[in-house]
Amino acid sequence: MIPEESILKIIRYAAKAPSGHNTQPWRFKTGSDSISVLPDFTRALPVVDPDNHALYISLGCALENLIIAANEFNYETKIEFTGDESKPQIIVRLHVAPETEKSGLFDYIVRRQVTRNKFSNDKIPNNLLRGLFNDTQDEGVQTRLFLSETEIESLNHYIIEGTTRQFSNKAFVDELVSWVRFSEKEVMLKGDGIWTASMGLPNTGRFVGNIVMKNFITAGSEARRMEKLVTASAGLALFMVNKNDPHHWIKLGQSFQRFALKATKYQVSHSHLNMPCEEPEVREKLIFDLQLKELTPLLLIRFGFSGPMPYSFRRKINDLVDL
Repeated sequence: MIPEESILKIIRYAAKAPSGHNTQPWRFKTGSDSISVLPDFTRALPVVDPDNHALYISLGCALENLIIAANEFNYETKIEFTGDESKPQIIVRLHVAPETEKSGLFDYIVRRQVTRNKFSNDKIPNNLLRGLFNDTQDEGVQTRLFLSETEIESLNHYIIEGTTRQFSNKAFVDELVSWVRFSEKEVMLKGDGIWTASMGLPNTGRFVGNIVMKNFITAGSEARRMEKLVTASAGLALFMVNKNDPHHWIKLGQSFQRFALKATKYQVSHSHLNMPCEEPEVREKLIFDLQLKELTPLLLIRFGFSGPMPYSFRRKINDLVDL
């Protein structure tokens, strides 16, 4: 039997994972020697993520954190998938093992962040790129890099089209705004969502923030902002799955989380540009034009060098756990 305090300590690190709009769409159920990672569909994003692929990617990120933390605290892990294939649940069995191999990434779980500011376009050395992306654990997941100025610019029109489609959709904007936290007081109270400070924006309060986001941030202005961020990137990484199902979405989340932790270790910033992957028609163009064939692109990440931003908040552990 694993002490409850040890299990809760592991879950705290698992919950440091990233998620779309920082919704934190997970619950953890504890057993005497296990932790179940469960989807929380009350925190789904039906407009931007109607098939829940981003939700399951987030569960994969949390699972990877959980495994790394458990290993660090001298527990081996065995992963089991239960339930319907379309809505799998994850059970992590824990076994005491003082000689468990450590990943070297544990210390970076609490330091990792999605950095939404502008990066410098200084190039990343090849040996560092190999360390970030050559991962033998990425079975079922493939990553394609865009590193030269020409390669990066080749994705610009997909990003602009995806952004334009999203910000022209009132339902998308309403969903996004519902997860933006416009003041420190609001984000501390809720413990989730996108804090405006993490985007480099001032605290305005919800009343003013709603007006600004719904009336002054347009599809055109957001597309122009995205184009500037893309141009300033050292590179882009497109994460793809061999099979487009929840099991592979979870594996992609694990793969992405390992990249994110290694990037943190090497002081490389990263942020999401998922718009072309989120809009089905744009995604199909991407698949055809890049000749991806059976691969499905689900995450597009920009990376480069920049300074840190304020960190996102996390919910209290008691709100996440079913003991």
